[in-house]
Amino acid sequence: MTHTSNNPPVELPLLPLRGIVVFPPSVVPVAVSRPAAIRLVDDAVTAGGVIAVSAQRDDDPEQCYAIGASARVHRLVRLHDGTLRIALQALERVAIDQVTQREPYLRALVYYLPDHTDDPNITTRVQEARERARELLDALPPNEDLRAQLDATGDPQHLAALLASMLLVRASLAERQALLELTDVSERLARIGALLAQELAILRGHLRM
Repeated sequence: MTHTSNNPPVELPLLPLRGIVVFPPSVVPVAVSRPAAIRLVDDAVTAGGVIAVSAQRDDDPEQCYAIGASARVHRLVRLHDGTLRIALQALERVAIDQVTQREPYLRALVYYLPDHTDDPNITTRVQEARERARELLDALPPNEDLRAQLDATGDPQHLAALLASMLLVRASLAERQALLELTDVSERLARIGALLAQELAILRGHLRM
């Protein structure tokens, strides 16, 4: 991929994620089982550094989507079988420009991609997305923790990350990735609201059956 940006590229370890799209600034639990990925995480924790993460295409860890996120390993638990359970604190969206190393794990040049939050309609988008989320929560088994997070989250980027990570149960990997690739947070919230409405319609259809 060739990418142009006003920001200089940085080289980061690249952790491919199977079936997961990470939305900054969320904290996401991840299971790590591949030897290369375990070594990457161990090195990152030792160095206290930032890594890049991106959803992998199909089952090939070397084929990732070009837009991902920078992240820090927030927590780590090592299981008896040697695999890891980690919590990733996502920081910013990144564009993956080119892979610079494949062994012992992937490293890549990435560019930071700032979100745009200057749309004058963004307050309306926040309200609409929150209302769709409340309607969906009303139709689901009680989840007071998620409802409290929803009520406490006013920042557009945080709200988009919360909803995309926690409530879009039926959205495909490609749909989640498309959300991450939207630079305009107002547009991202509008799309999330539409997907939440779809989820609610499907849920209500099942309840009537």
